[in-house]
This record gives sequence, structure tokens and C-alpha cells, in this order.
Amino acid sequence: MYLLLVIVVWILFAYRFVDWKQVGKQYPTILFFIAVNMTYNFLYYNHTLWAFRGVTLEWLNHSIINMAFTFFICPVGLIIYLQRFPRTKSAQFIYITIWVAFYTVLEWLFSMKGMYVYDHGWNNWLNIPLNAVLFIVLYIHYRNPVRALIISLPIAVLFYVFFPFPLDSLK
Repeated sequence: MYLLLVIVVWILFAYRFVDWKQVGKQYPTILFFIAVNMTYNFLYYNHTLWAFRGVTLEWLNHSIINMAFTFFICPVGLIIYLQRFPRTKSAQFIYITIWVAFYTVLEWLFSMKGMYVYDHGWNNWLNIPLNAVLFIVLYIHYRNPVRALIISLPIAVLFYVFFPFPLDSLK
């Protein structure tokens, strides 16, 4: 079961790279990420652009896998990302680029195994700008939550403009 392997790997990352005394500082940004991710999953539930697919067990579907990613895997990654964020602008650009590349490659590898699927015009190339925006906005949120919320609203509208879902698909 790939999901279990991924969880074990992220537990090892958490053990090695997380300063647990400092996690309270990252907590509001983790909640912001969870809210954004759950909003996408709610709005695009019947019109997904990307989705997880369990390949080892019949009952392992997008919703279950996404819960593991939303509430465990991504928060650990975000804590590591935020706790180790560099101070200099040039180092920040490189650091964000590395994280964007890391997540994009992971998503691509999962898609090659059939565990991550795309639909309605989405593809792995679009993960690059999405991940870049995500990591930048998450860092902005970490430094200034109000600014991140103000920036996120027009980004969400643009996202909908480029990737609309039928409004009658909402329940």
C-alpha cells in the first residue's frame, strides 16, 4: 500500500527535520492550507481537475487519500518548509524553486503510477505554477496572514475563470 509507505516516509521526515517546540508558529498557516485544500475539494468535487486514485485497495479513494495528505503529509511538509525558510532573497528564490520542483516531481511520479489523475484540462505542467503560487502564498501567510488572504481572493477568482466548474454541480 503506497499510502502507508508515503506516511512512513513523512513520519521519518518529521522525526528528522521538525523542531516540535516551534510548531505553534506554523499552525495558523497549516490551518490556512487545510482550508484552501478543503475548499478546492468541496467546490470541484463533481468536476475534479486532479484526484488521487488508490491502486492497491478498492476502498482507497480520492477522499480517503486526500484526508491523509491534507491532515498529515502536507502539514509535515509545510512545517519543514516554513521552519527552514532562508532569510536572503536569492536563497528564498532557490528554496521555493526546490520545493516546487520536489512537489511537482512527486505528483508526476504518482501520475505515472496511476495514483494521481488529471481531468478537465489539468495536466502536470500546470502543477508547476500552482505549486509556485501555493508555496509563495503559504510563506506570505506565515509572515502576514491578512496579506495572504487579500492575495488569495483574486487568485481564487482567476483559478475559477481559467478552470470553471458548472455551478449546478454544487450540492
